[in-house]
Amino acid sequence: MSDRRQLTVAQESWRETLLDRYFKRDRLKPHTLWNNLANNIASPFVSFNIASSGASNLLLGYVQAISNLATGITQLIGGRFADKTGRRVQITILSSVVTGLFWLLAALYQTPTFLAISFTIITLALGIYSAGWTSIVGEASEGTGKGVFLATFATLASLGGLLALVLTTILTAIYPSYTLLYLLSGGFFLFSALVLKGRKEQNVQRNTKPSELKNNRDLRIYYLVSGVYGVFWGFGWPLFTITIVKIVRVSLFQYSLAQMIGVGATIAFQPFIGRLVDNNRRAGVFWGRMGLVIYPLAYMIMSAPWQYYLLSAFSGITNSLLNIAFVAYLYDISPAGERGRYTAEFGLITGVSTMAGSLLAASALTILATSYTLWLSLAILYSVAAVGRVAAALLHLRLPGSYGSILFHHQASSTA
Repeated sequence: MSDRRQLTVAQESWRETLLDRYFKRDRLKPHTLWNNLANNIASPFVSFNIASSGASNLLLGYVQAISNLATGITQLIGGRFADKTGRRVQITILSSVVTGLFWLLAALYQTPTFLAISFTIITLALGIYSAGWTSIVGEASEGTGKGVFLATFATLASLGGLLALVLTTILTAIYPSYTLLYLLSGGFFLFSALVLKGRKEQNVQRNTKPSELKNNRDLRIYYLVSGVYGVFWGFGWPLFTITIVKIVRVSLFQYSLAQMIGVGATIAFQPFIGRLVDNNRRAGVFWGRMGLVIYPLAYMIMSAPWQYYLLSAFSGITNSLLNIAFVAYLYDISPAGERGRYTAEFGLITGVSTMAGSLLAASALTILATSYTLWLSLAILYSVAAVGRVAAALLHLRLPGSYGSILFHHQASSTA
């Protein structure tokens, strides 16, 4: 072996040893932190960027909802591939690299239309990532208290998001540049892929034949009520952004600060929510949906940045429920070895319904704004969103009741 070859092998061995020591052979948790650091540096600002640039309501509605729809489509394809081949880690690493590269490209050219196209491609890649990642975590959660287990990863994800928003808040106060945010996001995505490299694939025994799962009544009910709710959930998204940009007129720094407050509140609430969810899955899902009714009502009367900050703090509760209860419930009713597929199906249904709601709201606002003031047009649509969310949340009472009553019940042993 040549001296150069020996040197190369020694360098690779040293690097692998260093990474193993740093991550203590548990690469899932640090990957969660770095991946969410990467994602929250850029993603929260795309719709704000487009709204501030004077894009049409319809384009804004598209951008607000495309992430769920595009992610759902590719997650469905990737989820089935991950479950069939077992190459969950490879899928996750490759999609992280692709996402990072496209964020770097998005930094170069930022007209509203081009940014919308770039963001679509990025979300398609993130769908593949979600297929691999949710499958990894879903199978790793087998045999654990899923609420507490998922709360650990949700807390790390939120911590990564918080670090990202602290960084972006500082950067936007000093140098308000979208380009810098996109460049940083791309670089961190590439590093998160490096962090996961070396993680071994996990072999999982499937509990049920795929043909037998077609008759899974619990899944069908969960899909149905989630799809109905998704329409009214997505209905509010473009309206929220328009309100904070054109009514409240928050700056990029104020927007970043509000995001940071929301993530910080989520971190604070998630351990407590995780224990509650382990006690009662169905109650967590119901109150997570009902809690979202607050937002259209709050945005309807919002007029100052401090109100936006207060609402962001409250979002810690609903975000915690969304991050834990919905996933834990889905894992409960999905068989081991098939969670990549069924998580993907759930994501696609949510994506289609929220996309429809966002485009419907954007179109309705364009029509109403020709006859009424912007504030009155928004108020009308916020009323529709609130009533729709209440009605759709009540449908969750039809979820299978084997996971407890609709009210959380305290167990001393779970909070000791």
